[in-house]
Amino acid sequence: MEIEKRLIELINNFNGRLAGEDIQEYISLAEHNECVVALENLCTQLYEYDVVLASEELTNIQALAHEMNLEADTWAFLKYSNS
Repeated sequence: MEIEKRLIELINNFNGRLAGEDIQEYISLAEHNECVVALENLCTQLYEYDVVLASEELTNIQALAHEMNLEADTWAFLKYSNS
């Protein structure tokens, strides 16, 4: 439940930077115990739409991926700002 809650909070951070219907889809996946799929889809869309992440956002993605036992290739391609 903790991972689901944190993932939904993370997804909501991208409201306005990704399409609203995509955000709702990822939240729905997380709410239905599909957190891995939600995080993978989120990362893919962030990459495809060239969304630049704050370092804190990337850290949160990395932590969630680690807790879900996902490989680094789930998020390693994401762009982030060093500032």
